[in-house]
Amino acid sequence: MGLKKILTDRQTWTGLVSIIGLSIILGLASHPGLIKRFLAGEFKQAFILKEDFPELVFISLPEAEEAWSRQEAVFIDSRSQEQFDRGHIPGAISVPLEDLKTGREDLLALIPEAPGIVIYCEGGSCQDSTDLARILEWRGFKNLKVFPGGWAEWQQSGLPVETNVEE
Repeated sequence: MGLKKILTDRQTWTGLVSIIGLSIILGLASHPGLIKRFLAGEFKQAFILKEDFPELVFISLPEAEEAWSRQEAVFIDSRSQEQFDRGHIPGAISVPLEDLKTGREDLLALIPEAPGIVIYCEGGSCQDSTDLARILEWRGFKNLKVFPGGWAEWQQSGLPVETNVEE
């Protein structure tokens, strides 16, 4: 059977489509936890090339809590000012990514020299912290850590919070 005959044979294509479809179904059925974690955005940081961003490190909640409690890092909140005012990690500095993108370069002057910088956003599928970390690295900041669990994980764990809203 020649290549031309194989490529135009309906049975060949039906078989290929069946094999591919079955592979997808079996893959989804055998790894539901992995699929759920992927859809929740847990693996997005894996798509950042380490050689492109050598100063960027992703940390877990226990690592973020330790850096905060030992005052080993400045915490930067990349969410909007309104979100920050409603609640943030105590001592964090508000540097909203969207404001920086629209020309608020003065926000970078708010970041003091520190042995480390931990950047967070809402958490989950939010990528503002990673995007802000990239900008900071391009601007020469060192020892950057991204806390992907962000505000949601910090708050849900019952750790201390601070607000700027008068009650």
